[in-house]
Order: sequence, then structure tokens, then C-alpha cells
Amino acid sequence: MSEADLQPLLVLHVPAGHEIDPQALGELTGYVGERYGAAILINKRTLPGGPTSPVLLGRWPPANPTDVLIDLAPRVGRVFFNLDWLEKSL
Repeated sequence: MSEADLQPLLVLHVPAGHEIDPQALGELTGYVGERYGAAILINKRTLPGGPTSPVLLGRWPPANPTDVLIDLAPRVGRVFFNLDWLEKSL
């Protein structure tokens, strides 16, 4: 099976100490499905470190990968959050 045969897949690495906003993830899932015919895979981290940048697998026509990542960046940014600010204010 070649890369051309694969459905586009967006791999998201959950940053250590962050949670997932289900509503934002739902919106992102709908967007990548409608716009690119893609699915999302969430990689939940149990240890800090490692990559946190989104990874594109498969073909993402008609755009090139850089344009896709630029397009998705604001939506991906809304998916993860942490409550560090709350702990600091207490």
C-alpha cells in the first residue's frame, strides 16, 4: 500500500499536562473530514517530552502539507488546554 492509498490522517500529540476540549476536537474533526476527507488520531502522553507538533499522514490534496498545517493551526490550538493559570491564582 502506498501513501497515495491512505486516507489523510492528522495525528495530534496531547502536550503533557493538557486536557482535550471535546467541543473544539469535534469542530476540528468535522472540519478536517469535510475539507480534506481526513480522520484524526489522538496520541495521549503519559510522560512529558516528545513532539507536540501535529503530524500529517497520507495525501492531503489539493494543498501541500505546509499549507494544511497553517490552515489547521488555529483549530488545533483550541483543542488543548491546561489549568496552570488557575493553580497559580490560588
